[in-house]
Formats: sequence, structure tokens, C-alpha cells
Amino acid sequence: MYNSFFTSYDRIYNFEELDFPTDGVTLDNSDAKRPFIIFNMVSSVDGKATTNKGELGSLGSRPDRLLMKRLRSQVDAVVVGGQTLRQDLFIPTVPTDLAAERQKNFPKPQPLGIVITNSGDLPQEHRFWEAGKEWRMVITGEDTKIAPWLEDKAQIVRFPTVESQIDLKEVLQDLLKKFDVKRLLVEGGAALNYTLISQGYADELFLSFAPYIVGGLDNMSIVAGKGYGLGEGDLAKLKLRSLYHHDSELFLRYQFQQ
Repeated sequence: MYNSFFTSYDRIYNFEELDFPTDGVTLDNSDAKRPFIIFNMVSSVDGKATTNKGELGSLGSRPDRLLMKRLRSQVDAVVVGGQTLRQDLFIPTVPTDLAAERQKNFPKPQPLGIVITNSGDLPQEHRFWEAGKEWRMVITGEDTKIAPWLEDKAQIVRFPTVESQIDLKEVLQDLLKKFDVKRLLVEGGAALNYTLISQGYADELFLSFAPYIVGGLDNMSIVAGKGYGLGEGDLAKLKLRSLYHHDSELFLRYQFQQ
């Protein structure tokens, strides 16, 4: 599929075209299930997710931001890692012009905003917290120290850790079973993307290719972990589902091949 779109929502993956599963995904060949997991990222042509100032968000165009809002309108929750919250103005809300469409398919008007943090180090002065405790969740380790103010701003959910890392298998299972999160949108950062993908918890990737060359060794890519490859050097294979373009920008939708 090859098409182009401009700046109206009805040209950017309507609900029927997205068609995300609504009953979850079998978790590790067991009877348990996890949410259907979608990644949405923007990258320069040379594979950078940050600019020459180390900033997030500078690469995204207006069509890319419209796509981000469309995806947020079609999921139960949006999650980022702690580093992304510290660097980005992350506010996972659905705009009013998409509210009516969302209400046809989702019981709640807004997705749940989630932050996963191993360290517990989260910025207090951030608009993310203004939505209220009902709409915000912090996932952290069972022994992680968190600031007292967080208790009033978000639901705090603790999970076991393995080598100081949160057990994502249990996290995903609980999100579906206890919080009815059937479709989960991941918006970075690179470390969270790496952890989920390397453990096989990935279903689709929406990747916007911005027509820029950034350069610089210190700029992050969209997926980053220690060493080479994913864990044992494996590669995550993708299948292209669709390709859109606007001016010189490309919008790709991939399916992860398990």
C-alpha cells in the first residue's frame, strides 16, 4: 500500500484501518495474556531520535504529530520510560476533535498515561501530573524509593525486579488483567523500546522518517541496549504493512515477525 496524506485526521489511519486487536495477545505460549503493543517513533534518515541538542520532539512534523494523536486515540494506555518523561513534554491526551470517534470504541475518554521507572527519579514540575491520579500510573520496583508527592499524583504500582530491572512480563499481564489495558502504545525511550522488543513484547511499529541528517555519537537512536543485537545478537524482523508519504517525509507501519 502506498499513499499520501496531508493535515487532516481522516487521512491518517482511521479506526477501521488501524484495526488493533481488542482481546490481548497470548503471553509466552501460556494461558495468560498481555496487551497488544504498538510503538510510535520518529527518526532522522541517519537513525537518530534526538537532535544535535539532544532534544526529543524536534524531528516531528505536523503530520507526524497528527499521527501520534490518532494512535493515542485508539489505545487504552500510553507508556514511556522515566528518561523520556525527564526530557520530553509528554502529555498523552486525546484532542477534542478526536473525542467523539474515541468514545465509539472506548469506555474512557482518555488513555491511561503510564511511566515505567527503575530509579523512581521523576520530575515533579511536569504537566503530565495535572490530569489527576485516575489518569496517571507509575510502575516501579517493589523496593524503589519514590518521592512522597507522587502518591497524590498517580497510582503507584510495584513489581518484582530481576537484576534491578522491573519484571515486564508481570507488568504486562497485570495491565491487561487488572487495569483492562488491551492496547498499549509505547512512545519510548530507546531503553524501554529495547527491553520490550528484546523480550518479544512487540507487535507493531509506526516509524516516521524525518528528512534530516542529525549526526553525532551522543544522539540516541529509537532502540538502544548494551552490546550488539537484541540480547544474544538476534535481530527483530519486521514486515511492512503500509507506507505513506507527505512531502519528503515517510510514514511506515511495520508488523513484528515472531
